[in-house]
Amino acid sequence: MAGARGVIIGLIIIIIILAGVAAYLGTQVSKPAKTITVTSTVTKTVTIGGKTVTVTKTLTTTATTAVTRTMVTTATKTVTASPKPTALKKVTLTIEYCEPFKDLFKPAIAKFIEYEKSKGYDVTVKEIMIPYGVDCSTKITQDLAAGTAGDVFTGDSFMLDSYVTAKYLYPITNFVQNWPDWSQWPKPLRDMVTFKGQVWGIMIDTDVRMLYYRMDEFKLAGIQVPWQPETWEDIIKAALTLKQNADKIKSALGISEFYPIMVPAGLKWGEATPCQGFYMLLVGADKPPYNKLYDYKNDKWVCKSTAIYRAFKFYIDIYEKYKVGDIDVNEAADPWTAHRQTFSKGIVAMDLGGSWEFYEGWGPKGIAPLPVCLQKCGCSGKCTTDEQKKCYLDCEWKTIGIAKMPGYSGGKEGEPKYVTVSGGWVVEINAKLASNPTKVQLAWDFIKILTSRDNEAQYAAKYGKVCPRLDALQVSIYSKDPYIRLIVPFLKFTNYRDALPDYPKVSKIIQIVTEKIIKGQITNADQALDMYCNMLKQVVGPNNVVYWPVRKS
Repeated sequence: MAGARGVIIGLIIIIIILAGVAAYLGTQVSKPAKTITVTSTVTKTVTIGGKTVTVTKTLTTTATTAVTRTMVTTATKTVTASPKPTALKKVTLTIEYCEPFKDLFKPAIAKFIEYEKSKGYDVTVKEIMIPYGVDCSTKITQDLAAGTAGDVFTGDSFMLDSYVTAKYLYPITNFVQNWPDWSQWPKPLRDMVTFKGQVWGIMIDTDVRMLYYRMDEFKLAGIQVPWQPETWEDIIKAALTLKQNADKIKSALGISEFYPIMVPAGLKWGEATPCQGFYMLLVGADKPPYNKLYDYKNDKWVCKSTAIYRAFKFYIDIYEKYKVGDIDVNEAADPWTAHRQTFSKGIVAMDLGGSWEFYEGWGPKGIAPLPVCLQKCGCSGKCTTDEQKKCYLDCEWKTIGIAKMPGYSGGKEGEPKYVTVSGGWVVEINAKLASNPTKVQLAWDFIKILTSRDNEAQYAAKYGKVCPRLDALQVSIYSKDPYIRLIVPFLKFTNYRDALPDYPKVSKIIQIVTEKIIKGQITNADQALDMYCNMLKQVVGPNNVVYWPVRKS
């Protein structure tokens, strides 16, 4: 019976264990009480009275207990204390620009501010916008002299060398050397902002110049269109043919006066006389480098040369010898408005003008729309509906022709076959930032955003301008314009003024000499060249001029 007792003891131990488990579970999540029945069958062999007997016994043990099941979810979460947000560095950058460029600058300023936040800067941009009606170049020059100009500002490209000499500009050579976009500016436009071996700015706006001509009047005179002169002689020949048919042209267009050609001359135009008139002749009048006003090898101004002689002679030919030029436009109080109106009305048949005029001067929303197209399209003063504008543009394309200005003899003897001159505006960094590397870097960041392909292309497309970036043609809103596609290739053969510190004085001499030509006070090219040379020596000094050979044929 001892074995049976052992079995019973084992069962009791099991029950005690179960009770202990139940007690532990009871300290956790409780459930209603539950009866547990444990049935055990125990077989044991024992010896009783010398006999071996196998005893089998079934024991049933019932226990009532509260069963508790532990419902524990263990979540391990690593919590890293967030560092205190680093405060953005506050910086103020002053940006000065002319109002005509507001649609270029304002989008760039907004993008610039957001971009700098990602670099840890809270930039406040203080805008100085020079309004329409104020001479922007003069105002910026005054601000630079007074020390109040912006940290970043726009400057007329022909003033760049003067600003460098006055130590107003910070050089950006190191920036552009590592900037892939720099190659998208044609070499002439890169050269325009390079002086004394350094780059001082980026062209944000440019132009080209060409011969506009009235196709309707050329047809009336029996001149085949489209027309592309190959030499200066071709231009004179067309002008004389138009003059011979003046009465027919006046009758057809209902005008009382007519002039075959207009080339900017005199003092009323100011800088436009050399830039838009004289230089268009000079750069095509001889081979490089003899087609400039400055001898860069010897660092002297050219007093006499074949190119200067030929340029003055062309003025004398059209205004004195053949009398085919419109003097009245050059003497008008506002020659810009006068030349747009006379060409629009057909009073002038050929106009040496800038690329902006097709839309700004004579377009459907221009300053002086073509009366013949307004009438055809039912526009009263200006075309307002989309249908009228489309009609007008179709008419304008059939009325205004665009020809490249040829070189003197069409590319012979090494001179250019075709020429144009580009001017425009530059974005520059104020030299006063030199002691603040942070602001210099911020200024360059802004310039990159301002001159980015899409920003430049969208602005140029809105106003029908020539974008200084060649890759702007990849932007559909810009490249879809047929006028843009026509004139952008001019950038490949463009040239620029010798915009050195003394250039404004030299420009004034050209204005004075051409003024005397249109007034009949100078009647031959030798006289014009002598006057130019004498005045040049007075303003730059006789030791700062050189003489090149003069060919008069």
